[in-house]
Amino acid sequence: MITATLIVLFFLLIAIGAPIAVALGGSVIVTSLLMSPIPIAVIGQKVLANLDHFTLMAVPFFFFAAALMENGGLVRRLIDFANSIVGHWRGGLGVTSVLSCIFFAAISGSSPATVAAVGRVMYPALLREGYTARYSIGALATAGSIGILIPPSIPMILYGFITETSITRLFIAGIVPGLIYGGGMMLMASYLARREDIPPRPKASWGERWRAFKRAGPALSLPLIIIIGIYGLPRFDFAGLSHSGGAIFTPTEASVVAASLALLIGMFVYRELSVRGAVRTIVATAPAVGMIFFIATNALLFAFFLTKLGVPQAISNALIAMDMPPWAFLLLVNVVLMIIGFFLEGVPVILMFVPVLFPAATAMGIDPVHFGVIVIVNIELALVTPPVGLNLFVGSSVSGLPVFDVFKAALPWMIVTGSVLILVTYVPWISLFLPGLMFG
Repeated sequence: MITATLIVLFFLLIAIGAPIAVALGGSVIVTSLLMSPIPIAVIGQKVLANLDHFTLMAVPFFFFAAALMENGGLVRRLIDFANSIVGHWRGGLGVTSVLSCIFFAAISGSSPATVAAVGRVMYPALLREGYTARYSIGALATAGSIGILIPPSIPMILYGFITETSITRLFIAGIVPGLIYGGGMMLMASYLARREDIPPRPKASWGERWRAFKRAGPALSLPLIIIIGIYGLPRFDFAGLSHSGGAIFTPTEASVVAASLALLIGMFVYRELSVRGAVRTIVATAPAVGMIFFIATNALLFAFFLTKLGVPQAISNALIAMDMPPWAFLLLVNVVLMIIGFFLEGVPVILMFVPVLFPAATAMGIDPVHFGVIVIVNIELALVTPPVGLNLFVGSSVSGLPVFDVFKAALPWMIVTGSVLILVTYVPWISLFLPGLMFG
């Protein structure tokens, strides 16, 4: 009865137009007031405890790093470098868009931020080169979802936080699937450009590539420093310098390093970011950070309430009692997350449904890291499906096209996303190879 009341109140609040965070927290509070399964004082303490975690500090700093990169000139130089490498391919500017998304994803950790930053530069450039608006925004909206698979990744941080899975392992596990996804998107970019009969661009000379590389060097150093810092260096002892091996800093500390370096490079290397501009960037980014934390704390409260009522354990026991093989369970998970993704954003999906599905997955012997990558790719698919796909709204803002037109433009590219989902679901080696190689 209590669980039913909670669920009915949640959907009632959604139906009357309440924001998702209000629906999550409000349903818990009203249910507690009506039936008193948990004292209100405990709920207040839980809200504060949800925010008091070192791991969650990574979220605002990766957001700030992405915004500072965009406004400090780093994104444009990364795009110029990517264009010098692959711009001469058939559909080269589309391929450049994908490669630029991969570069940016290696720093930002956010798909909507990737679409916004790369899209503002690449969308007008694609139109000038003769690409259709449909091709251009479809490529950017879908390729931008790589932002949560290529490490660092904000959804991976949240998944690791609530399941107590190593975030470093999750980051490493996303590399191979992310590169496969990016490679598939590049092939799709070339194929669709051939269908539209887009002529190839002149090939950049080695001198032009070298100059583009030098200009992009400081920006390229950012993902390199983050990768080395999180994954570590081998043991060495040379000229009085020594390192015992292993990671240099945690993923949370990496977010601070990324934001600090983006600020320093924008201000003192490229000199496109002033103190006033940096402050404006931080202030403009703060509402997005606040939104994430508001949703996160209420979703964690909702999940805590369900856990206290025994719902996750009951669902886990029911799934195990069905005696389905792991492949069938993973198929069920994909279908459920796909349907949920139509109506909820990625953050609440992770915070609300992973605590319910995760116990059953581990009970069936599914690796937590592998399961995490499956969840992340499902969220990538949800980012480009209406009615709440964030990448569609960002793409609409960038292009000026209606949201549904952006969705139709993304449909051919979503074939790659669906293919990657099937691969990572049923070929665990893709996700687990690198973590196993590095950690055994």
